[in-house]
Amino acid sequence: MSRAKDLLKNTGILMIARISTQLVSFLLLPLYTKLLSTAEYGEIDIYTSLTMILIPFLTLQLEMGFFRFFITETSEDNRKRIISTAFTVIAAVMALATIIFCGLNILFSIRYAKYIYWFFLSMTVSTVLLQVCRAYGNNKAYGFASFLSSALAVCLNIFFIAGLGWKVEAILLSSTIAQVVSAIYIVFRTKVFSYFSPKCYDKHVALKLLKYSVPLVFNQISSWAINYSDRLIILQFWGTSSNGIYSLSNKFSNITNTFFNVFNVAWTENVVRCMDDNDSQNYINSMFMIIFNVYLALITGIINLLPFFWGFMVNANYGSAYGHVPILLLAMFFSGMAATIGSVYIAYSKTREVSITTIMAGICNIAIHFILLHKFGLYAASISTLVSFGMLFFYRYAFVKKFLLLEIEWKKAISQMMIFVVAWIAYLWKIDGFIIAGLVLNLAFVFYVFLKNKALLLKMKRRE
Repeated sequence: MSRAKDLLKNTGILMIARISTQLVSFLLLPLYTKLLSTAEYGEIDIYTSLTMILIPFLTLQLEMGFFRFFITETSEDNRKRIISTAFTVIAAVMALATIIFCGLNILFSIRYAKYIYWFFLSMTVSTVLLQVCRAYGNNKAYGFASFLSSALAVCLNIFFIAGLGWKVEAILLSSTIAQVVSAIYIVFRTKVFSYFSPKCYDKHVALKLLKYSVPLVFNQISSWAINYSDRLIILQFWGTSSNGIYSLSNKFSNITNTFFNVFNVAWTENVVRCMDDNDSQNYINSMFMIIFNVYLALITGIINLLPFFWGFMVNANYGSAYGHVPILLLAMFFSGMAATIGSVYIAYSKTREVSITTIMAGICNIAIHFILLHKFGLYAASISTLVSFGMLFFYRYAFVKKFLLLEIEWKKAISQMMIFVVAWIAYLWKIDGFIIAGLVLNLAFVFYVFLKNKALLLKMKRRE
């Protein structure tokens, strides 16, 4: 029971930090859609989307490796070896990447080259240092660092875009400054420099970390293929304006994705720490079904409420994004549940299996997008994303049973999915009475889930 309480406590800390700033950024959509053209918005989205495929190469996902082994290591000397080895390898890769980027810029004269370079460098450093907070178990520092970078980026965006009239470079520079400030905060808060020394580099530790981490690079590439290859295809066939429309559509599903990602940070740590307990399987099963209910209720709730606010939040030029939103929200639900199962794979050091499942889903996404491209237009992107994430979830669910018996309460899951379908139809029809009926159904199911798990919540409360 204490494990569930720790999970909720850690999730709460991280969620307050991330959701608060995401909400502010979301409320700034009227500003962005007014001052940036659809083409400019689409161009910015391409640069920011590429972080998902480039950063794994820059870090080799070693930050995930040292997190996994650091938290289960009790020897301080071994912890120093883990941190020092991971940081040394990452620094060497970043130095090589810098040389390659300078060469490419000389050959091709990359637009916004210096902004792009510092943007990716700062994002890489911040990504690694955030995992240091997790490894230390310092979720307050993780949460505040995330809050600091997001809040500062939002404030700087307002100043650069609305105040100075900058466009694409404003987003890149704002994020770079925010990530640097966040990184400085983490370094001094965690004192990670006390764990780092080049003398502690150990090639055997490096091989161990790389064996665990490198498969996750392919996992991230495949995740990018599912999430962002659509942007490149849209850019090629339909142009930056269409990419801006699709990017705006994803803003709403990104809200849920932020929630799912933050929760998964705490969930992964929770699973790693409890995996050797006698009742770990029962605990993971009970939490899995609760997570399923909460995730699905969340995306249903957004669909229930969005028709009432769409006109106030989105400029008319982006109106065609409306129909994509429910499809992408459902896709993010399956993505979140696939990540929930993926944390179990990672805890059991089955990173290769995680990568294989994601690679299959990535290939599926690209193939379906091209198959549907000319018949469904821009909807091919959202449909292919939904199908690929759905496949990823069911594939991982089927194969996780090889080492852990994970069960879904299918009757209740199907009932909740029907409520989502009702909300989707009401969303498209835009009939107020129908929309409210869907909202009532969703709230009733949430109340049912609360009553079902009331005993668990009360036990957790008594243990505080």
